[in-house]
Parts: sequence; structure tokens; C-alpha cells
Amino acid sequence: MISKKNLLLYAAYTFTCLEDRAWSFFVKIVLESLGGMYFVSIGQFSESLLQMVFGGVLGQLIDRISRRNAIIMVVLLNNFSILLAASFLMTEVSDPFILYNSIFFCAVNRLFLNAEKSIIARDWMVALNEKETLARQNATLTGFDQLLNVLSPIAVGTLITSHGISQTLFYFAIGSMVSLTSKFVFLYLTYSSNPSLKSRQYKTLDQDKEPLILPIISSKSVPRSCGVFSTYFNQTTFFAAFGMTLFYKTVMGFDNLAVGYATTSSDLSIFTIGALKSYGAVAGMIGVISYAFLEKRFGFVRAGYVGLVVQQLLSFVALLTIWMPGSPMNFSGTPKQIEEGPSVLIFLIAIATSRFGLWCLDMAVTHSMQIYVPESERNTVFGFHMALCQTFSVPKEMLVIEFPQSSHFALYIISSYFCVTLGQFYFWLYARKVVE
Repeated sequence: MISKKNLLLYAAYTFTCLEDRAWSFFVKIVLESLGGMYFVSIGQFSESLLQMVFGGVLGQLIDRISRRNAIIMVVLLNNFSILLAASFLMTEVSDPFILYNSIFFCAVNRLFLNAEKSIIARDWMVALNEKETLARQNATLTGFDQLLNVLSPIAVGTLITSHGISQTLFYFAIGSMVSLTSKFVFLYLTYSSNPSLKSRQYKTLDQDKEPLILPIISSKSVPRSCGVFSTYFNQTTFFAAFGMTLFYKTVMGFDNLAVGYATTSSDLSIFTIGALKSYGAVAGMIGVISYAFLEKRFGFVRAGYVGLVVQQLLSFVALLTIWMPGSPMNFSGTPKQIEEGPSVLIFLIAIATSRFGLWCLDMAVTHSMQIYVPESERNTVFGFHMALCQTFSVPKEMLVIEFPQSSHFALYIISSYFCVTLGQFYFWLYARKVVE
């Protein structure tokens, strides 16, 4: 039975995820129609750069003000940035000033949208629930997110096909205000009826048992006045969290870079690529559901190990595809005719299926951070964590902007496999000392 407090939070989070999945997919279609992968890469780079620079600072600010003021701030800036970006895109986008302003507001939206999702899923959800139910609640919220990741592109594609880009922009502008109002209602009812949200304490969710790991400094000894980096670095969960950030350095996440690689290096149809992307989202949902089951029976560390093994095996398969028939790999510097073969298709299937393992491991790390990061530092840690993720993502995007040829993509795949393996090694360093 779902409690009223969680039901209201689910409703608000659903609107947040709908904005995230639908708007980000739509923006990439608009930018691609204006300037191809070049503008898409610039948009993605801008989002990553803003998150990298301001993510940790914003998280620290959120921890220093009340939960009420924090959620009001991020919701307003999130939704009004969508409205402003849509308004700019509805005007004469051939003007570079208007175009780059649109990209800027999309980047601002991504910063505050991530903060909003983090507040609801990483802070409010923890404050409202007991440790024993946290894995199930995390799985529910992530399941909503992944379901909308499957359905939103279909809905947006239908709108664009039926009404065109300009009319769809108008729908997004109106929808952002409807979503703003709905979220405020749900979040106000949640906040006003739950005293646990009205204060923060310097304590972890599990006061009686701290994980035993290779210590840097126990998080309980860190003064509140510490800087953002020190607060993150001194957490007992540092190794696990840092390992997760390395996954953002890869091209194995089935993002726009992998899609661009598939469209330029093979004769796969857009329908096939889209179907595989949806399959990857479904694999991720199954991973999330499986984590909740495995965590209940075996604990979050063993559940994380299941994800690690699955992800490692499938990442290795993706690595092998650069030597398979049909691979565009070419380091000779001379033009080469790409032979027909299953290389790109197998690569997409491998990275899509690996999302089962990725989400199992991601849920294990997130769950650990929710339990062992002090309540008064939760947004600082998660905010800086996302900033660090984008720090690793930015160099990858800069390289692709500079060297967009599909013949170079094999190097990105090799470096991606190295980063995945190194990230898993950091999780092992953390997990081998944990006592659940």
C-alpha cells in the first residue's frame, strides 16, 4: 500500500521526469535540425559545463537554506528556463544571438532540473522513509523515470509529426507552466503534512552502523564549514561515488553520441536505432526492479556486484565490436571503404543490455550514499557528485566535437572500456570493507 506522503511525492517527481525526458529529447531534435550533430554537441557541452561549474555550489546552497525555500527556488528556475528557451526558439533562430541564448537557457534548465530531481529523490524521499523501505522507494522513482524515458520520445515524435516543431514549442511553453503549478501543489501538501522535512540534522540514516571502508576521514568528523570538495572527498562512500563518476567518461551510455555513431557508420534504420534505445531503457528498468529484490535478500553490496559483473561482460563485448566486420575503425589516415557487417548492431545491443548492470550498480551506490551521507550535507554531496560526473563528460564531448569522424570512434570505445573497468575497481575498493 502506497502511503499518502509517498503518493504526493511520486506525483511531483513524475512531472519532473516528464519535463526531463520530453524536453531534453525535443531540444536535441531541434538543435539537430538547425545544425546537425555540431549544435547537438554544443548544447550537450554547455549543459555539462554549467553543471560542472555550479553543481556543487548549488548543492551547498540548498543545504544551507530550508527545504521549503530550496524547492521553490529550483522549481521556479527549472520551469521558467524551459519557457524562456522555448520562447527564443519560436523566434528567428537564424540569428546567432537568439540561438545561443536558447542553448544557454537549456543548459540552465538542465542544472536546476537535476537539482530538483536530486532534492526529491535523494533528500525528501530519504527524510520521509525508513532505511528498510528505501531500496523499494528508490526503485519506484527510478522506474517512473525510466518508463517516461521510453514513452516520452514516442509522444514528442508524435507531436512533431502531427503539428511541427513550432507548434510543439508552444505546447512545451504552456506545459511548463501547467507542470509548475501541479508540482507546487503536490510538494506543498507533502511539506506541510510532514514535520521531518522542516529541519535538518547532522546525522546519517543509519546511526548505529557505519560502513567500514578504507578511511580517508570519517564523515562525522568533517565540520559543516568545509568546502564543497572537502565535504565530498571526506565521505565514507567516496570510493563508490567516485567510481560512478568515471562512467560518464564513456560513449557506452546509449546517448546521442552513440546514436550519431550508429547513423553515420551503418545502414541501420532510425526505427531500429530507436527500438534499441527503448530496449536499453527497458533493460535499465529491469535492472532497477532486480536491484530492489536483490538488495532485500542479499544487501546492497552483493546487489551491486551483480550489476558490476553484467556491465563488465557486456562492455567487453562492446569493446570487441571494433574488430568485427562492419567496424569503421581506420587509423591509417587513408580513405577506407567500410565493409558490411554486424559490428555497429552488436555494439548497440551490448550497450543497451549493459544498462541492466549499470542501473543495478548505480542504485547500490546511490543507496549507500543516501544511508551514510549526513542529512545536513546530502545536497552538497549529491550536487558535487553530479558536477564531477559532468567534469568527466566534458572532455569526451570536446573530443567528439574536434574529431567527429566515425573512424575515430574506436578510440572512444577503448577509453570507455578502461573508464568502466576503473570505476568498477573503485566500487570494489569500497565494497570489500563494507559490513552490512
